[in-house]
Amino acid sequence: MPEVLAGLLNGPAAELYQRLLSAGRLRIADHPELAGSPDLDELIDAGFARRRFVGEPVIVPVEPSRAVDQALISVQRRMLDQHRMIVRVREQMHELQRSYAAGADSDAVRVYTDPAEIGALSVELCLSAEREFSNLETEHYRNPPDGRSAKVPPAEVLDRGVRFRNIYSRPVLDLPFAGEMVRRCAEGGWQLRVLPELPMKMVLVDDRAALLPLDPTGMEGAVLVRAPVIVSALRMYFELLWNRALPLHDGGVESKFSPTQRGVLRLMIGGMTDAAIARHLDVSERTVRRHISAALELLGVDNRITATAVIVRDGWLDH
Repeated sequence: MPEVLAGLLNGPAAELYQRLLSAGRLRIADHPELAGSPDLDELIDAGFARRRFVGEPVIVPVEPSRAVDQALISVQRRMLDQHRMIVRVREQMHELQRSYAAGADSDAVRVYTDPAEIGALSVELCLSAEREFSNLETEHYRNPPDGRSAKVPPAEVLDRGVRFRNIYSRPVLDLPFAGEMVRRCAEGGWQLRVLPELPMKMVLVDDRAALLPLDPTGMEGAVLVRAPVIVSALRMYFELLWNRALPLHDGGVESKFSPTQRGVLRLMIGGMTDAAIARHLDVSERTVRRHISAALELLGVDNRITATAVIVRDGWLDH
């Protein structure tokens, strides 16, 4: 049964559903471990079980044909939403290609090659922000700065309620000045995150302008883009990176998981069963399943296969 429901329920939830089908119903009084169980919550949320109160609370299964049909409909809806997003992005990229082929006009796209002019433009963009100022920062610098060169948002811009967000590439944090720079940025009002690597630097201002580099440092040449369709696509790209990035706290990378969860997940990714993980960590299988269920919720996924792919892809256990 767990194999049949793979992709619809996680392993422990599928096993609990099998128990429900065999028993017909489970009384909470006889099974106190079900109270607050994330596996039971998953079954109910996914439409595989429901609570009944006939003198006392009991859990009853929903017949498999109806439960699986509803679950497949939910999967189809998610796939449809993903397809619509892909279509939307493709339309935006086609529009971008048309703009490129037609030749960018001076108002939509402008190239700068003077480093002083590029620096002044960055400041001007920051001062003009109305809602959001976003930044991608890589380890490439024309002249290595020190911690005092942190980009602290001007008070008048912060007073307008502008949100400042920055994603560092991991190598930035290994530079000598990184600790002081991160501390100053955090104290200045930046929300900071980090990814293992970034393809380039980038500055985004609201939904109306983006500054992109023509070289790794961004100071030998840069492109100011004001074309709405391009800026919108870059905004979507930044949000995808932001959701994958790890938060920075007090100059260090903040782990997404507790130490115990990290230990459980490392063994799960290594292919161990819940029973083997429990023996290795000297805890109960129920504890192992609880930690895995909590991790799935944090990652926003509904099964272990997807969780493993996300953890490995985004390096959640590498820090």
